[in-house]
Amino acid sequence: MTALSINISEKLAKESTKAAEELGISRTEFIRRAIKHEIINYKRYAEQEIIGETLCAMEEQREYKIISEEIDDNLNSSPPDEEEEWWRR
Repeated sequence: MTALSINISEKLAKESTKAAEELGISRTEFIRRAIKHEIINYKRYAEQEIIGETLCAMEEQREYKIISEEIDDNLNSSPPDEEEEWWRR
């Protein structure tokens, strides 16, 4: 493991100690979990940004619009009439 040395305000130090005590863990473990939690949130946010940018770029492409409209039309149309119920055999 790597040791880190950080400076935090007295208020934050007290709040983190209190929260850790309530959870039954050390303040070091509490801070370790908080950092991990924030990294996960950051990665999720970054992923969502990339997805949003990609969708915006796709919407601007004519081919994507045509294919998307075809898919929507097919999903919203009724299935063709069939003479026999093949699934009941």
